[in-house]
Amino acid sequence: MFNIQVIQQKVQVSTPTYKWEWDAETDLFQLFDSQNRLISRAHHQPLIVTTKDRAEYSRSNHSFEIRDDRVVISYLLDKSASRLTVSWLFKTGFISLEQFQYESTEAQDIVQIIYFPEVTGDSYKPSMYSHYAVVPGLCMSSSISPILDLHSRLSVTTVLGSGAMRGPGLTQQWGLPAHYFCTFNTSDQWNAVGAKALQSGAACWGLAELPQGDFRLEIREIGISPILNLRCDIWKHKPNKFGFSFLIAFGDNYHEAIRSYYKNLQREKIIAPKNISQKKKDVMLSPQYNTWGVESSRALKPEELTEEIVKDIFDDFQRSGMKARTFVIDDKWEGQYGELKHDETRFPEFESLLEGFRKQGFYVGLWAAFLRCQDPSALGLDESNLLQTADGQPLWLAHQTSRYGIFDVTQPIVQKILSERARQFIRRYKPDLIKFDFGYELPSLDIAAPADLDWAGERLLQKGLEVVVGAMKAENPDLVIMYYGLSPLLIDYYDLHSPDDLVYCIGDYDLETNRRIFFSSLCGELGMPTYSSSGYDWGSAVDIWFDCAPSGTLGSLHCFDGDENGDGPTDKIIAKFNGLSAILRKHAVFQTYPVDVKWQGGLRAGFSPSWERIEVGKTVLLALRTPPF
Repeated sequence: MFNIQVIQQKVQVSTPTYKWEWDAETDLFQLFDSQNRLISRAHHQPLIVTTKDRAEYSRSNHSFEIRDDRVVISYLLDKSASRLTVSWLFKTGFISLEQFQYESTEAQDIVQIIYFPEVTGDSYKPSMYSHYAVVPGLCMSSSISPILDLHSRLSVTTVLGSGAMRGPGLTQQWGLPAHYFCTFNTSDQWNAVGAKALQSGAACWGLAELPQGDFRLEIREIGISPILNLRCDIWKHKPNKFGFSFLIAFGDNYHEAIRSYYKNLQREKIIAPKNISQKKKDVMLSPQYNTWGVESSRALKPEELTEEIVKDIFDDFQRSGMKARTFVIDDKWEGQYGELKHDETRFPEFESLLEGFRKQGFYVGLWAAFLRCQDPSALGLDESNLLQTADGQPLWLAHQTSRYGIFDVTQPIVQKILSERARQFIRRYKPDLIKFDFGYELPSLDIAAPADLDWAGERLLQKGLEVVVGAMKAENPDLVIMYYGLSPLLIDYYDLHSPDDLVYCIGDYDLETNRRIFFSSLCGELGMPTYSSSGYDWGSAVDIWFDCAPSGTLGSLHCFDGDENGDGPTDKIIAKFNGLSAILRKHAVFQTYPVDVKWQGGLRAGFSPSWERIEVGKTVLLALRTPPF
């Protein structure tokens, strides 16, 4: 149910869900919601940044063609006689902006592809205008809201995929990879009488396929531009495909637009519903206690965590009366990153320790950063099997007292060894849950790259998950993988979402958790509930558990000796945890709707004081908190 027509050099596409318009004379496009309210407008032609003259933009002519449900726009770039073809595919409920066709008669390496630029001379600025941009995971602290008023003129290039630790812009962690962003707009007179009634619905720009490059978003001068960072100039490769494959979905607000994006991915069979066994569901929804809070409070270095300390943590946890069912040993139990073996000096009876937890009725969880490698020779590898920098040297990173590289999971020998190590790890330690960590640590293509560049960029994490998690789940199909990412394109590998880590949100643990759950709650529709984790103080715990109960399960990483304020758990706090644990829902697929939400504002937007949970079309839970929040 869509209509494509051409009126005075303007191509218009109308559906009950949206309206799309492109002006052939000005090369401007606009996107409207179902009530014909402007969502976004932008300069259309992408900017191809090359090594030849740094920019392939100027054109001698452009043309368009309508092919059934497509509008195809071609540009002849007169600097090099190159041709760039952009294709839009229209469906009733969504739009697909497809990957480009790019043909050039001259040898040149593409550095970046910049969407929707406004070019002046040799410079450009982002031109996609919408009053608000929604960028989950923008910052790992509570300093900057993911709902950005672009009139604030924040100037930053931020990451939407993996690679935040060695990419541009803000330090990021939670929510990555997200692989989507949203826009929504106000009227031009946003403070006028009744202006909010003129506020548009939202569009979610989400990937339908992982590209061979880094996914970024540039925010500058009241505009945004998605960027595909390729760096063919450094790595001398030519991608199989150019540009992003965007699926653009719509909703009355950005929460509903993201929900629509997820639904359309499933409807188009780009992703499939998860197959969740009863055992797996039991582990996924089991309340957890994690050792990290104690490790952090004691500032333990990797070589200082011991079996006795873990036993003491477990004993304190049991004495507290907290009724968690899963006990998770976090970082520092390994001897060296990459070996997937415990430190036999610090943990002489590690397997017996884990078996003891199981005999007392607990599921066992283990932390692991599977893509890190401290000593390749310990696995029969060498430094050439790590990700390499442009000068042919391995990329070495550091965290606390550990120095490590990143496995190049595109190499067959690495795949073989890591897969077998992963299987041995599962057979030996029999974990029920894995806290997969630091997948967002993959470097950008500006820094390092794998040997097989077909798996560069956003595809590198997918390959790593395929090799390691694929092998572990082949060994134990009921294994639960917990991770931070929001990307629906990796749903085959992740089972439980974690809003960790809140360490940079001191004073805002509860608020920041609520905001993260505001986005992660949508993953419940994909069969990926949210685990609450917690902050590092006891005072914020009850609010965090309240917010997470409608969207998944509870968690705690608190220190029973005292938190950063010197406070310990009260009987009331422990009773709250146990009471909420007793009424947790037992389904892993559900819908969660925020209640009494403010959709605008740097302080209030993206929080929800209350929640409604729906299972199989019926409301099964209302979690009501008295506003304001």
